[in-house]
Amino acid sequence: MFTICRPTVGQEAMYNGWKRQHKVKYQCVVLPNFLIGDWFGPAAGRAHDSQVLADSNLVARLQGMRGRLDVELCVYGDPAYPVHDVLLRAPKGRMTNAMEAYATLMSHYRESVEWVFGKMGELWPFVTDVRRKTTGSRSTSKEDCVAALLTNYHTCRYGGVANRYFDTLPPSMSEYRAMYHLHLDNQNMQ
Repeated sequence: MFTICRPTVGQEAMYNGWKRQHKVKYQCVVLPNFLIGDWFGPAAGRAHDSQVLADSNLVARLQGMRGRLDVELCVYGDPAYPVHDVLLRAPKGRMTNAMEAYATLMSHYRESVEWVFGKMGELWPFVTDVRRKTTGSRSTSKEDCVAALLTNYHTCRYGGVANRYFDTLPPSMSEYRAMYHLHLDNQNMQ
Protein backbone atom coordinates (compact mmCIF):
# COMPACT_ATOMS: atom_id res chain seq x y z
CA MET A 1 0.00 0.00 0.00
CA PHE A 2 1.43 3.38 -0.99
CA THR A 3 0.24 6.74 0.27
CA ILE A 4 -0.93 9.15 -2.43
CA CYS A 5 -1.87 12.82 -2.58
CA ARG A 6 -5.46 13.57 -1.73
CA PRO A 7 -7.32 13.16 -5.03
CA THR A 8 -9.51 15.97 -6.28
CA VAL A 9 -11.94 13.47 -7.81
CA GLY A 10 -13.00 10.16 -6.27
CA GLN A 11 -11.17 10.67 -3.01
CA GLU A 12 -13.66 8.49 -1.11
CA ALA A 13 -12.54 5.42 -3.08
CA MET A 14 -8.87 6.06 -2.32
CA TYR A 15 -9.31 6.81 1.38
CA ASN A 16 -8.21 3.97 3.63
CA GLY A 17 -10.00 4.27 6.98
CA TRP A 18 -7.63 1.86 8.72
CA LYS A 19 -4.53 3.95 7.82
CA ARG A 20 -6.52 7.21 7.74
CA GLN A 21 -4.79 8.27 4.54
CA HIS A 22 -5.39 8.15 0.80
CA LYS A 23 -3.75 5.00 -0.55
CA VAL A 24 -3.33 2.72 -3.53
CA LYS A 25 -3.09 -1.00 -2.79
CA TYR A 26 -1.02 -3.66 -4.44
CA GLN A 27 -1.16 -7.40 -3.96
CA CYS A 28 2.24 -9.02 -4.03
CA VAL A 29 3.29 -12.66 -3.85
CA VAL A 30 6.84 -13.02 -2.54
CA LEU A 31 8.64 -16.23 -3.40
CA PRO A 32 10.92 -18.07 -0.95
CA ASN A 33 13.95 -16.60 -2.78
CA PHE A 34 12.62 -13.05 -1.99
CA LEU A 35 11.60 -12.32 -5.58
CA ILE A 36 8.25 -10.79 -6.40
CA GLY A 37 6.44 -13.65 -8.11
CA ASP A 38 3.14 -11.87 -8.74
CA TRP A 39 2.17 -8.20 -8.71
CA PHE A 40 -1.40 -6.93 -8.99
CA GLY A 41 -2.69 -3.41 -8.74
CA PRO A 42 -3.26 -0.66 -8.17
CA ALA A 43 -6.52 -1.04 -6.35
CA ALA A 44 -8.39 1.68 -4.51
CA GLY A 45 -7.21 2.25 -0.97
CA ARG A 46 -10.72 1.58 0.29
CA ALA A 47 -10.88 -1.89 -1.30
CA HIS A 48 -10.91 -4.81 1.12
CA ASP A 49 -7.98 -7.22 0.75
CA SER A 50 -10.33 -10.08 -0.15
CA GLN A 51 -11.78 -7.95 -2.97
CA VAL A 52 -8.28 -7.23 -4.30
CA LEU A 53 -7.62 -10.99 -4.17
CA ALA A 54 -10.80 -11.69 -6.15
CA ASP A 55 -10.00 -8.97 -8.71
CA SER A 56 -6.48 -10.32 -9.21
CA ASN A 57 -7.79 -13.82 -10.08
CA LEU A 58 -4.78 -15.16 -8.15
CA VAL A 59 -6.53 -18.25 -6.80
CA ALA A 60 -7.62 -19.43 -10.27
CA ARG A 61 -4.17 -18.69 -11.70
CA LEU A 62 -2.49 -20.66 -8.88
CA GLN A 63 -4.88 -23.58 -9.39
CA GLY A 64 -4.12 -23.54 -13.13
CA MET A 65 -0.39 -23.39 -12.46
CA ARG A 66 -0.60 -26.28 -10.03
CA GLY A 67 -2.38 -28.35 -12.69
CA ARG A 68 0.09 -27.48 -15.46
CA LEU A 69 3.17 -28.10 -13.30
CA ASP A 70 1.68 -31.13 -11.51
CA VAL A 71 3.09 -29.99 -8.16
CA GLU A 72 1.58 -29.14 -4.80
CA LEU A 73 1.41 -25.39 -4.67
CA CYS A 74 0.18 -23.20 -1.85
CA VAL A 75 0.56 -19.54 -0.89
CA TYR A 76 0.37 -18.26 2.68
CA GLY A 77 -1.66 -15.07 2.63
CA ASP A 78 -3.06 -12.20 4.59
CA PRO A 79 -5.42 -13.10 7.47
CA ALA A 80 -8.21 -11.26 5.62
CA TYR A 81 -8.06 -13.73 2.72
CA PRO A 82 -10.44 -16.69 2.57
CA VAL A 83 -8.92 -20.17 2.74
CA HIS A 84 -8.63 -22.05 -0.58
CA ASP A 85 -6.84 -25.19 -1.66
CA VAL A 86 -3.95 -23.01 -2.90
CA LEU A 87 -4.20 -20.26 -0.28
CA LEU A 88 -3.65 -20.61 3.45
CA ARG A 89 -3.85 -18.04 6.22
CA ALA A 90 -3.53 -17.92 9.99
CA PRO A 91 -6.41 -19.64 11.77
CA LYS A 92 -9.07 -17.39 13.27
CA GLY A 93 -10.75 -17.72 16.64
CA ARG A 94 -9.67 -20.09 19.38
CA MET A 95 -6.43 -21.86 18.54
CA THR A 96 -4.74 -24.92 19.93
CA ASN A 97 -1.07 -24.67 20.92
CA ALA A 98 -0.09 -26.30 17.64
CA MET A 99 -2.19 -23.81 15.66
CA GLU A 100 -0.61 -20.89 17.56
CA ALA A 101 2.88 -22.23 16.89
CA TYR A 102 2.02 -22.58 13.18
CA ALA A 103 0.61 -19.04 13.01
CA THR A 104 3.70 -17.61 14.72
CA LEU A 105 6.06 -19.47 12.40
CA MET A 106 4.19 -18.49 9.27
CA SER A 107 3.84 -14.82 10.29
CA HIS A 108 7.61 -14.49 9.81
CA TYR A 109 7.21 -15.57 6.20
CA ARG A 110 4.30 -13.21 5.66
CA GLU A 111 6.42 -10.33 6.96
CA SER A 112 8.77 -10.81 4.00
CA VAL A 113 6.09 -9.18 1.81
CA GLU A 114 6.47 -6.02 3.91
CA TRP A 115 10.25 -6.30 3.54
CA VAL A 116 9.85 -6.24 -0.25
CA PHE A 117 7.78 -3.05 -0.10
CA GLY A 118 10.39 -1.56 2.25
CA LYS A 119 13.18 -2.50 -0.14
CA MET A 120 11.29 -0.93 -3.03
CA GLY A 121 10.95 2.32 -1.06
CA GLU A 122 14.66 2.33 -0.23
CA LEU A 123 15.83 1.58 -3.76
CA TRP A 124 13.29 3.65 -5.67
CA PRO A 125 12.17 6.59 -3.48
CA PHE A 126 9.69 7.75 -6.12
CA VAL A 127 7.33 4.90 -5.13
CA THR A 128 6.88 6.40 -1.66
CA ASP A 129 7.08 10.10 -2.60
CA VAL A 130 3.56 11.30 -1.80
CA ARG A 131 4.01 14.51 -3.83
CA ARG A 132 4.53 12.42 -6.98
CA LYS A 133 1.61 10.10 -6.23
CA THR A 134 -1.33 11.92 -7.73
CA THR A 135 -4.21 10.19 -9.46
CA GLY A 136 -4.83 11.06 -13.08
CA SER A 137 -1.76 13.22 -13.72
CA ARG A 138 0.89 10.55 -14.28
CA SER A 139 1.22 6.79 -14.59
CA THR A 140 2.47 6.10 -11.09
CA SER A 141 1.08 2.55 -11.27
CA LYS A 142 3.41 1.84 -14.20
CA GLU A 143 6.29 3.35 -12.24
CA ASP A 144 5.41 1.08 -9.30
CA CYS A 145 5.33 -1.98 -11.58
CA VAL A 146 8.72 -1.10 -13.08
CA ALA A 147 10.07 -0.57 -9.54
CA ALA A 148 8.87 -4.09 -8.63
CA LEU A 149 10.64 -5.55 -11.67
CA LEU A 150 13.84 -3.62 -10.95
CA THR A 151 13.66 -4.75 -7.32
CA ASN A 152 13.71 -8.34 -8.56
CA TYR A 153 16.82 -7.59 -10.62
CA HIS A 154 18.45 -5.96 -7.61
CA THR A 155 17.62 -9.00 -5.47
CA CYS A 156 19.17 -11.29 -8.09
CA ARG A 157 22.35 -9.25 -8.06
CA TYR A 158 22.70 -8.36 -4.38
CA GLY A 159 20.23 -10.53 -2.45
CA GLY A 160 18.13 -9.07 0.32
CA VAL A 161 17.37 -9.24 4.01
CA ALA A 162 14.97 -12.16 3.55
CA ASN A 163 17.62 -14.16 1.67
CA ARG A 164 19.87 -13.90 4.70
CA TYR A 165 17.02 -14.38 7.19
CA PHE A 166 15.60 -17.49 5.49
CA ASP A 167 18.97 -18.75 4.17
CA THR A 168 17.86 -18.79 0.54
CA LEU A 169 19.63 -17.75 -2.63
CA PRO A 170 18.01 -15.75 -5.42
CA PRO A 171 18.59 -16.85 -9.00
CA SER A 172 21.34 -15.21 -11.04
CA MET A 173 20.26 -12.37 -13.30
CA SER A 174 20.55 -14.57 -16.39
CA GLU A 175 18.43 -17.30 -14.73
CA TYR A 176 15.83 -14.67 -13.79
CA ARG A 177 15.73 -13.25 -17.32
CA ALA A 178 15.26 -16.78 -18.69
CA MET A 179 12.36 -17.40 -16.23
CA TYR A 180 10.79 -14.05 -17.11
CA HIS A 181 10.98 -14.72 -20.86
CA LEU A 182 9.58 -18.24 -20.36
CA HIS A 183 6.65 -16.67 -18.44
CA LEU A 184 6.04 -14.17 -21.26
CA ASP A 185 6.21 -16.95 -23.86
CA ASN A 186 3.66 -19.00 -21.89
CA GLN A 187 1.32 -16.00 -21.65
CA ASN A 188 1.52 -15.43 -25.40
CA MET A 189 0.53 -19.07 -26.04
CA GLN A 190 -2.65 -18.81 -23.94
